[in-house]
Amino acid sequence: NALIGVRYEQTRVNSVALQSVPAAIRWASDNDLYVDGGPPGGAVVEKAKYDHLLPSLDFNIEVLDNVVARTSFSRTLARADYGNLFASVTAGAPNRPTALGAAPAGATVQDPGLLPLESDNFDVSVEWYYKPSSFVSVGFFNKNVRNFIGTQVTNGNLFGLRDPSSGTAGTRSGVALDYLRTNNIPLSDINLFAYTALLVQNGGNQAAATAAFQANYTPGVGLGTAFYNQLATAVDIVANGQDPLFNFAISGPVNNREGNIHGFEIAWTHFFGQSGFGFSASYTMVEGDVNVDPYADPNVNIFALTGLGDSANITGIYDKGGLSARVSYNWRDKYLAGTNQGGNRNPLFTAAFGTLDASISYDITDNIAVSLEAVNLTSEPFRQYARTETNLVYVQELKPRFYLGARFRF
Repeated sequence: NALIGVRYEQTRVNSVALQSVPAAIRWASDNDLYVDGGPPGGAVVEKAKYDHLLPSLDFNIEVLDNVVARTSFSRTLARADYGNLFASVTAGAPNRPTALGAAPAGATVQDPGLLPLESDNFDVSVEWYYKPSSFVSVGFFNKNVRNFIGTQVTNGNLFGLRDPSSGTAGTRSGVALDYLRTNNIPLSDINLFAYTALLVQNGGNQAAATAAFQANYTPGVGLGTAFYNQLATAVDIVANGQDPLFNFAISGPVNNREGNIHGFEIAWTHFFGQSGFGFSASYTMVEGDVNVDPYADPNVNIFALTGLGDSANITGIYDKGGLSARVSYNWRDKYLAGTNQGGNRNPLFTAAFGTLDASISYDITDNIAVSLEAVNLTSEPFRQYARTETNLVYVQELKPRFYLGARFRF
């Protein structure tokens, strides 16, 4: 048996956004920096268009009694997430003064012109139906993927925003940094902000700023708490023309290079006569030709295939007389969930994860059925980490979830 088909698709993208233009970066206290919002900007409109021809071929043949071989070829598309198609830019604030080693402030830029992921798929399998409702199958798959959508980080300025905390020579924060170093005063966020704020408060008069700082600073102790709190409340430092342009770590989606995904799947389903009892089990191994190096240079963008991880499941089954019950263990190995996260271009891994699930349903009549489903009975947590498993990024404690349902046929 053979089934041959072809499909032509044309897609148009029209992305519209109201882009507000930030006014400035504001340094409000020791390590509190903000991006001041500006008035609503005009509409940003970006358009794109692409078309594809998508052939498919499916073929199967019974090579022996109860043994079926199948092969297929297809070309498929996976479009970018809507969130990646926004015509907008978002700028974040640094987590501390740049002069004292702040991590690069993040910014995001989306791309309405992203092309869809395009995959040429080849599958071959053999299935042995050795008794009614029972079979064993082995399959191999190979996918050549183009326009894989990844993330890249570039460094640059946005909206002409300037950095009030750079410590660059000739700026207010640069004068403050030089004063602290010259006088062997600890280079802390509080001290740098305080001296810079005193310069602002005194109209740039360094002698007045120095006198106020020395009057409220005790070596080995620091600035008086009441003095500092009053100063931080009274003065916000807004970047001026002497400050350098702020250098953002700009993250955005990009169509990456080609990649190959391949692997195999083994499945077995068996029922014990007419008892209604049975089981099913499967294992899928998947590999890609572009893997991530967790110790790669943090200044270089990472390209790697995401979402690739082995998986397995085993299910105990009862299905007879309108009563159906399942108990399953589903497992997925660790996998790469993202690349180029933040200014250090970290990979993001999802740790191996396994859940014990169960479900039961009963057909009260031919038209009415009730069901109960339980997910994650063992309260398996969800964990994501960066370059090593100890570099945790996100942990979610999960509890069992229960779903009660009813189905009506009319």
